Amino acid sequence: MNIDNFQELIDLTDYLAVSDEYLIRKFKEGGNYLIIDTFGDFLILERDEVESVTNIIWNDLYGPISEKIPHILN
Repeated sequence: MNIDNFQELIDLTDYLAVSDEYLIRKFKEGGNYLIIDTFGDFLILERDEVESVTNIIWNDLYGPISEKIPHILN
């Protein structure tokens, strides 16, 4: 990942974490998240949508707690 391509966005954010394929940063103002992958693609995830988006992904992988049918990772 060439971080220089995102310098304008990097200057507006603080480092949070890095995984194998993703750099995760948080905007200094507003609290939105910047996620950059190893291909240079990026996503800005709005703070108000974080819970909804992560719940959708979690439920797809594991299924809702109330469901008895196993999902992908159950």
